[in-house]
Amino acid sequence: MTAWIQGPESKKQSAEPKSQISGVKVRLRGALWLVLAMLCLSMLLVVLGSYIVTRTDSLNVSGHVSGGILTLGSFLGLLGLLLEENRKKLLSASRTFFIFGIIASFLCLLFDSTTVALQMDMSPLRAGRCQYYSSGSSYIYENSYATVSCKDLRDSCTVTVRSGTCFCCDLYDCARGDYLENYYEFVGVRSCEDVFTLYVLIWTLAGLNFIALFTGISTTAVLDSIKDFNSSSPASEHIRNAASSPTAPRLMDDNLHTPGQLHSNGASVLFPPAETTFGSQGFLSSAASESIPAPLSAPTAPPH
Repeated sequence: MTAWIQGPESKKQSAEPKSQISGVKVRLRGALWLVLAMLCLSMLLVVLGSYIVTRTDSLNVSGHVSGGILTLGSFLGLLGLLLEENRKKLLSASRTFFIFGIIASFLCLLFDSTTVALQMDMSPLRAGRCQYYSSGSSYIYENSYATVSCKDLRDSCTVTVRSGTCFCCDLYDCARGDYLENYYEFVGVRSCEDVFTLYVLIWTLAGLNFIALFTGISTTAVLDSIKDFNSSSPASEHIRNAASSPTAPRLMDDNLHTPGQLHSNGASVLFPPAETTFGSQGFLSSAASESIPAPLSAPTAPPH
């Protein structure tokens, strides 16, 4: 009979898998909050970009494109973190969408800031030199037109302006016509004060794309580091290696009748082996007799 008492080293080793499992849970929880934040940010990009596009026909922003791609990546990443069975496939697909979303965020940031926001001159609007033309109806997009006379230092001209438009003659060059770098009319707005709101929202959209650029890079790195937790988690490794643990007791040697030793750092209390009982001796002798084949008898000579 042998009794084993595990020492402090074995208790420390048994506590290590629990700490690893808790560390994995903390990382999964942090990744989940990061993906949720990315999902909210991408949906905000979609809503804000769509609002700017529908408010006027003159400004063509593209910030909502990156938001749509990042929304799909965030949704797939959220499913991959919640569903352990298909985690690797879902996180791989989410990583692909995040890569395209990061590239789209960079391009939308450049386009909205350089070709849209920087081409809007707000000085005539602040000075009150822009006029709003409306036919008096309550429709947002009106189809009536009005003729506006514009004068500058060198020339004067007439411009046809659609109703529901904020028009700035100071930004219109009669010599060059429509081929201008700055926006001089904003079609579809309800007043010239809406142009200030759109100007602020465009810079806000560019700032959100800047934040989404770096947040998407961080989210992609986090999801890429945990997509293999399903197959190589510490809990599964601990279960697979439980049989080969150094603190597990070994069987006794039947020939020497001495118990195996535990890990060198573990404490053990040994009891002398019990005497073999009569029933066990009979069982062993019968098993040994069955396993050893009977000797062959010498052939007998035939009688003469």
